[in-house]
Order: sequence, then C-alpha cells, then structure tokens
Amino acid sequence: MSIKRSCGNNAIGIVTAALLSALCAAMAWGADARALLKESENRHRTKTQQYAGNLTVVNKDGKVRKKGWKSFRQGYAGDARNLIRFTDPPEVKGVGFLSISRSAGQNPDQWLYLPSMKRERRIATQDRDASFVGTDFNYEDMEEFDHEKYKVALQGEQTVEGYACYVIAATPRESGGQSVYEKKILYLRKDILYLLREDLYQKGDRQPSKLFTLSDLQNVDGHWAAKKWEMTNINKESKTTVVLKEIVFDKPQPAGRFTLQNLNREGGD
Repeated sequence: MSIKRSCGNNAIGIVTAALLSALCAAMAWGADARALLKESENRHRTKTQQYAGNLTVVNKDGKVRKKGWKSFRQGYAGDARNLIRFTDPPEVKGVGFLSISRSAGQNPDQWLYLPSMKRERRIATQDRDASFVGTDFNYEDMEEFDHEKYKVALQGEQTVEGYACYVIAATPRESGGQSVYEKKILYLRKDILYLLREDLYQKGDRQPSKLFTLSDLQNVDGHWAAKKWEMTNINKESKTTVVLKEIVFDKPQPAGRFTLQNLNREGGD
C-alpha cells in the first residue's frame, strides 16, 4: 500500500510540476514579449523622422500606378504625430494626411486633405479599413505601432530573409481602441530588435489577409531604417511597395507642422 501511495503521490507531483512549469513558461514568454518590444522601442525611438517616398501599386491584372510623397513624424509609437503630403502625379499632388496619436484606449485622430475639396475630411472609425489613397495600406496601417495597445505573447523563433527573428503574437486589447485586425504576428530581428514582417489577420481569418514586410535595412546616422516597405493584399492579389530616400532623423520640425491649418495648405509641406 505504501508503494502504491508513493507512486500515486509521485504521479500527482509530476503532473502538478508539469502544469506549473507550463504556466510559468507561458507567463515568462508573455513577459519576455513585452520586454522585447519595449527594448525595441527604446533602441529605435527618435525625436523626429522625415523622408521622401516613391510608391508603386501593382494590382492583380498587372496594372501599375506610381505616386510620390513626403513624410514627417514627430514623437514615436504611442505619442507620434505624422504628416504625409503627396507630391506626384498631378492628380494626387497636394493630397495630405495627418495622424495624431491619442491616449491609450483611443484611436488616433486622422484627417485627409483633398485639394479638389479645399478642406480636410476626418477619417471615421468605420473607415479605418478603407484603402489609403488607392494603395494596399488602410488607414489603420498608417498608424505608428504601439505595443501597449496589444496583448503580446512570444511564440518562438523563425528565420526571415536569412535573419533569426523572435515571433510575437499581438492581439488588440479591448481597452486599446478599435482595430480592423484580430491578430498581428510580428517578426522581430533578434540581433537589432527591428521589425521585419507583420502577418495581418482580419476578423475570421484562418490565414493572414495581408503581409507587411520591411527590408533593405540601412544604418542612417546611427539609426536603423528599412528603406523598402511592401504591403501585400493576399485577397486582392495586389501589392504596394514604398521605397524611402532622403531619410533624416532628429531634425527639428517647424512649429505648427502637425496641425489642421498646415494640412489645409494646398501643396504645403
């Protein structure tokens, strides 16, 4: 009887230890994911960033459309303010976009300026999944990623384009504002903690609807920057590629740049 009781106790002990180990591992992985994203933000945070971008959209029929824009950012992630101004072709020249982050739990304020209307249009919450000026990016894609708005968990490691990456699942918090995505899978390059890819899942998706990849990483004045972005819309079989040039970090931005008054200046900065 004592032997049986001992074996039974050992079995219970082993099962309990296994469950505790799994629970501790899960808790540690979640904590590690948050720590990794915080460290990534700390490493790559800059006061400002600006660049010129050449944008190419290719639809499923092979039709190509090209656009150019200038982008300006002040702040980073959860406190970012962004202004984009299209420079060409003529039919989109002067179109402007302004995004201003709000406190946790709220979506950013976003406006689109159309020269033909001579005024800005506020982007409503229900329009966050709409195409951004005919590209494969939607308005939510134009936000700065803020990990504080997501529950995160480390799922393991994977090689992306020859680089070892941490794989992190990010699901929107209920308190983080409304999202068109049910889940994002992030691929964070291990050596420099730089984001190389996002798999984007909309509600009900078993496979990602869109893939966002960042490549051609270069060190610009001590800061890593991906000079090529690609947003692939798997459902629509289309792709938008943005090539960045003239990248500048930490250049002071003019007072009033990130305002509705400036957004409304047709052809402005």
